[in-house]
Amino acid sequence: MSVFFCIPLGPDTKLMQNSGTSTFKRTRIDCMMNILVLCIGGFLVTISAILSVWYFFFETTDAAFTVFLPRLPDVSVELSSFLIFCSYVIVLNTLVPMSLYVSLEIICFGNSLFINWDRDMYCPRTNTPARARTTKLSEELGQVKYILSDKTGTLTRNIMTFIKCCIEGKAYGEHLGKWEPSNSSGHQIGDSNFIFHDPNLVELVRKGNPEAQAFFRLLALCHTVMSEEKEDGELIYQAQSPDESALVTAARSFGFEFRSRTPETITLMEMGNKVIYDLVAVLDFTNRRKRMSVIVCSPEGKTTLLCKGADTVVFERLHSFNHLKEATQEHLNKYAQDGLRALVLSSKQLEESYVQGWKERLHEASIAMEGREERLEELFEEIEKDMTLLGATAVEDELQEGVPHTIEQLGQAHIKIWMLTGDQKETAENITHASKILRAEMTTFVVQGKTLQEVKKELQ
Repeated sequence: MSVFFCIPLGPDTKLMQNSGTSTFKRTRIDCMMNILVLCIGGFLVTISAILSVWYFFFETTDAAFTVFLPRLPDVSVELSSFLIFCSYVIVLNTLVPMSLYVSLEIICFGNSLFINWDRDMYCPRTNTPARARTTKLSEELGQVKYILSDKTGTLTRNIMTFIKCCIEGKAYGEHLGKWEPSNSSGHQIGDSNFIFHDPNLVELVRKGNPEAQAFFRLLALCHTVMSEEKEDGELIYQAQSPDESALVTAARSFGFEFRSRTPETITLMEMGNKVIYDLVAVLDFTNRRKRMSVIVCSPEGKTTLLCKGADTVVFERLHSFNHLKEATQEHLNKYAQDGLRALVLSSKQLEESYVQGWKERLHEASIAMEGREERLEELFEEIEKDMTLLGATAVEDELQEGVPHTIEQLGQAHIKIWMLTGDQKETAENITHASKILRAEMTTFVVQGKTLQEVKKELQ
């Protein structure tokens, strides 16, 4: 058996690929000053050239340009004219404002100090003052017209909290108010840091409701979270995104605790009982797919496809006779109105014979030298269809402290703010209203074009 390793070296390493040369930044004042200095320098050269030509004219017409400083007899008129040109360049050099550069540098340095000392820019909660990292760009702050901001982690805290869900068309969870912290007592279950404000769902899971258990079992299995157990027995989850961490934590709190995973298995503690599932395949999440799926085999030998993703994508792949779709869609619309991030959960029972053949084709596609991505996408589409709807989750990501006030002040300075997000349109609209990007007196236009031509047509 031969094993081959492909190791990047030299400029192909990740470190070298990410280490780009830093670009030198110039402010508008610097650019304007350079142009002015060039113009003044050109004016200086022009004046000196005119005076040297005038000198050449006087000397060639038997006149004396300067009677008290006559030209030496052995020096030619051309050489003397060139020397006169150089002399005037030296004499008139004060036209070039060289001291202006020094004055501007001192002013910029002073501005950076005032920024560092400004008490209004000090954050007492984190004990962090403002810090001017450069003295060259402070004057550019007054020229800002547009701000492009990501939503998650910039406008919001990027701390996801599972607060609502929909199972079998019925909604659970009490929303305590838009973007406000909870100070009421909730129902603590399995995790001391997790509080869910609905006793009905807690009781439903404890009674062994099969739909509720299937819902949280999916949350405990369909993810890429890694677990780490500390010396004191505490289980720590390490997730690529805070959404997955919040959902896995919620599943643990409702009695379906994700313990560990290997390339072949996933271990859960289901209501206190240890259960090991065989991991058949993982259909990874991508921005294009907008969903993630896993295929697992239970100890009883049942093979199941578990899927979670955006509602628009998952609904297209549900069984045509799914009676819960309309009720779930109504709850999703309410979640969007509350500014919550929603995911739809679905599952599908698979025949073992079909899974074996599909897995062989998946292996062939994964090692294909050409058309690998297309073949994998076809296999994913083939198996992710005719699924059964289980429900939906709603996760809250609170706004950062002071975001509405800050955005309101930026709006008073006539700065236009663009928020970039992948959420639903309704969710994005509610977040922009909560953060004061959109105000009540504004008129909202929705542009739904997907190509450049469609967007231009709608804007016109």
